[in-house]
Amino acid sequence: MSKFMSDEYISQVQSALAQDPKWIESTKSFKTSVAFNVTDTGQNYVMGVENGVTSFQKVAPGTAAEFSFDGNFDAWSKIARGEVDIQSAVLRGQLKFKGSLTKILMYKDRFVRVAEIMRDVPKEF
Repeated sequence: MSKFMSDEYISQVQSALAQDPKWIESTKSFKTSVAFNVTDTGQNYVMGVENGVTSFQKVAPGTAAEFSFDGNFDAWSKIARGEVDIQSAVLRGQLKFKGSLTKILMYKDRFVRVAEIMRDVPKEF
């Protein structure tokens, strides 16, 4: 079992998305990048999605992406445990969102699927 938000865990999330028919179908004609930043541990990853192919890259803090979610390890852990969803975490101020709010709402179902996969991948905290 991998440690949550480690390189190994992120690799497993990437593999799970690559094998998920629902994710692949919903991203066939889709291109975006999303930064997942754990502000207190320095674990920063950008997820790139293009025409059904998803990849993650470990990056420096502040790396540009179309959308960005910044939060501490505790906030991300609550999302990974299913205690709170990403939208609620943003509304409560637990995660900071950067990007077009209108656009992210159009893509909401896709990002909900990423959160579901993150919850499903075995992990330790």
